[in-house]
Amino acid sequence: MIEKPLIRLMIAVSLPIATALLMEQLPKTGVAEVPFTFQVKDQMLPPGIYSVKQADLGRGIRIQNQTVATAGLKCVAAKLRFGRVEEPRLVFEKTAGCYSLSEIWFDAEGRGLILQDGRLEDREVRSVNFR
Repeated sequence: MIEKPLIRLMIAVSLPIATALLMEQLPKTGVAEVPFTFQVKDQMLPPGIYSVKQADLGRGIRIQNQTVATAGLKCVAAKLRFGRVEEPRLVFEKTAGCYSLSEIWFDAEGRGLILQDGRLEDREVRSVNFR
């Protein structure tokens, strides 16, 4: 008699945990409208609407312009960063008149992918939110 309530309890506890773990493993995606030319690693990308997708459940990222098929690339984040963010967004740094993508925050849970660590001095930071 005690087995059925115990099995039900185990299912009731393990199902939400398993679902949360599965959702965490799904690749993160987002779409952002970037109104300026920007650089990612060594490649310049034109203004436009970009889809950004976590490529391999880790640090791999695929950035693709939704209107210009040839404007896109795959890259790997240098590191992960944890911190408070209000909403998913792309963070750009402007140095010497050129914007470069430095951070990608897919969710407001406080985990970001850092493409490059900029110097804190002599830089302007600009964010573009995901839709």
